[in-house]
Amino acid sequence: MTSPEHEFVSKFLTLATLSQPVLPSDYKKPLLQVNTLGVALPALKYKYSPKKGLKSASSQKSLKLTLKNIRPPKFTLDHEFDPNDTVYQVKEYLISEGKAQEANQLKLLLKGKVLHDSELLSGLNTDTAIITVMISRVNKPDISTQEPSIPTQYPMTLPWKAIESALSSELKDSQQVASALARLQKGWKMAK
Repeated sequence: MTSPEHEFVSKFLTLATLSQPVLPSDYKKPLLQVNTLGVALPALKYKYSPKKGLKSASSQKSLKLTLKNIRPPKFTLDHEFDPNDTVYQVKEYLISEGKAQEANQLKLLLKGKVLHDSELLSGLNTDTAIITVMISRVNKPDISTQEPSIPTQYPMTLPWKAIESALSSELKDSQQVASALARLQKGWKMAK
């Protein structure tokens, strides 16, 4: 039994490949000849002014933020930012002030709402704001979980004659014995 999605895709591909495309794949229409852009949308029920949002952001000269950490070590920093700065740039400022080591340690909140790194400060819709700073600990690698490196002490010389006699008792061909012994000696020299 096939799913409705599978059936739809199957029929769509069958219908789409019945006839050759009318236009070549590299077809381009000049922009002046474009009359419509797909489905017509209904008119907006309110007046929208695209300049309204831009005017308020450009009219602000600076945005004063109070950055406050409520957990120990507590601190309060006042700094002016450009409205076009992002939350990530505020985090970089905190790092430059020595309050954190990495940006992913920091979480900034405004009235309990987490501010995302790509958010513009002009989106805060205020001239001054108190931002709560949450700093998490840096994840340091746990030394106790790593295997301790035990220095292996090799004897200065190996009993090559005893190894050769053990090989000759297992391997009957003298050429195989010589080849195996040469490989063992070469590996031993490389391991030092």
